[in-house]
Amino acid sequence: MAKCKILMQTAQVQKFVDFFDGYEDDKVKCKFIKKVGIKGEFEVETELTPEEAAAHCKALFKKTPDGAALYFSIQPDGFFG
Repeated sequence: MAKCKILMQTAQVQKFVDFFDGYEDDKVKCKFIKKVGIKGEFEVETELTPEEAAAHCKALFKKTPDGAALYFSIQPDGFFG
């Protein structure tokens, strides 16, 4: 499995940390790296491309009560420039 960085942005980054730090399923294994302002950086171990891993994480979070209510972005590292 390869590792990639996924960047997550929202006004309440701690919600991402609580959900994704240590999260693991058959497609991704997530580990929280750091938080800077409204951005959270996660290392994701996966066989998916970084774009597919970000899309998978986004779909997972959208299914949560917080994901349904918050405005957020989940993208592979480098997406924001």
